[in-house]
Amino acid sequence: MNPQQELDLLNTVMDELLFAIDEVLQSGEPILDELRNLISEEIEVTTARIIELQQQIQGQQSPAEGLQPQQTQLEPGPFPSSNVNAFKYDPKSKQLLVKFHGKDDSDGGPTYQYDNIPRNIYDVFARGGVGPRTSGQNQYHRWIRGVTPSLGASLNALIKEGGYPYQRVG
Repeated sequence: MNPQQELDLLNTVMDELLFAIDEVLQSGEPILDELRNLISEEIEVTTARIIELQQQIQGQQSPAEGLQPQQTQLEPGPFPSSNVNAFKYDPKSKQLLVKFHGKDDSDGGPTYQYDNIPRNIYDVFARGGVGPRTSGQNQYHRWIRGVTPSLGASLNALIKEGGYPYQRVG
């Protein structure tokens, strides 16, 4: 199997896995912690291989390509989030910019750039397709364990735990 065929297969597997997770979450059935950990590990391993194959096929993108944080207007999420203030995705460069909430309403939080984010991962993140592991609230929003949508939980489970490269840009 050549690298492109393997990449296509892994993207299909990832799409099916994320679709299954989304279906279970929408059904209201809880996912046991042990299964959640196994799924997270599988997503991390598969994502790392996808990134490796993408880099092998396309080579590294130059820093000049993609979103320019200082010139990009980030868009508020489609629903309230206790963690994520705004975000923007560029499917061509596969870059995701995420602006977090600050300590209070007047304090703008940091902005991070995440690289090599596949479209399918972004789509689940943007829908808030992964529920939080805990329940709680802050001045921005209340969250309930396992209940979607949740941008913060999705960002953590799919992107941070997925091992995608990132850097603070603002």
